[in-house]
Amino acid sequence: MAKATIIDIARKAGVGVGTASRALNNAPDVSPATRERVLAAAVELNYHPSAVARRLQGSRSDAIAFVPEVGDRPAGDMQFKDFIAVLARSCARHNLDLLIRPLRDGDDFRAGFSELLRGRRVDGIILADTRDDDPRIAYLAAEGLPFVAFGRTRSANAYPFVDLDSQAGTFAAVAHLVERGHRRIAFLGMPLDFTFARHRFDGYRQALAAHGLTFDPAIVANDLATETETRAVARRMLEHEGRPTAVVAASDLLAIHAMRAVDDLGLRTGDDVAIVGFDDLPLAAHTRPSLTTVRQPFDLICDLLIVTLRGILDASPAVPRQSLVQPELIVRDSSGPPLR
Repeated sequence: MAKATIIDIARKAGVGVGTASRALNNAPDVSPATRERVLAAAVELNYHPSAVARRLQGSRSDAIAFVPEVGDRPAGDMQFKDFIAVLARSCARHNLDLLIRPLRDGDDFRAGFSELLRGRRVDGIILADTRDDDPRIAYLAAEGLPFVAFGRTRSANAYPFVDLDSQAGTFAAVAHLVERGHRRIAFLGMPLDFTFARHRFDGYRQALAAHGLTFDPAIVANDLATETETRAVARRMLEHEGRPTAVVAASDLLAIHAMRAVDDLGLRTGDDVAIVGFDDLPLAAHTRPSLTTVRQPFDLICDLLIVTLRGILDASPAVPRQSLVQPELIVRDSSGPPLR
């Protein structure tokens, strides 16, 4: 069934289109009886004024879009759901509606952005999963469209972003293990075309160098995607001569896979092999042993994303356009006691 239009409302109420429009917008020159007829017709026809119409009348849609890319995310990226839940709560606190508009493999992101912004369905866009050379950011910046990215790129252009200092996060994880006496520290990482994954790997390498430890490719693996693959890689590392006594993982899920690999070999996480994750998923505190990890403060990140986007829409010079959030190391049982 076709959506009702303002013409349908006017016809049913027996008034002109202009009168129907003024009645729906509560104009003072419309009599109470006429307004009542128009509103009754709108209810009967299930009429909802479009975001386009509201924008043309000079108002905002009071909605923002989160545009993730589905099908191309790091496998098992469980914090994605947590991020959306926190972003929705932040939008509610700011009296905004949240529209989730996934882009699938092969979708024309330019058409998708144009539909959302030039079609006035939303006021602005939040992006995630940035890459070093991200065509989405280049397009939005070149077109002057309102957006903010959760993540950085290597672009020299000044564009609005909020990001976690992932390098500092993995640096802190390695430093914690060094303080516990570990010198052979392995790394399990995600696909490096995602900027956050590269930053986490960079933090690992920087921490090794800062503590005078040698980088050994034999105990480093990136581009990990599945549980089967990760467990097999971790087992090979732990069976290697001069095996690592500790593992830093670029996500909690990779860390949990590594814990299972430790179990596969009859070893104990925390006692025989120390493991540190990244993200602090809700389940991290409930693994056995509980997982030491690097926490992303999603509440702060999501609020900053919305505040930054609103600052752009309001052209407010008081709102910073770029923010780098510091993570927090949460020490639990999986990193174990100091080495004997």
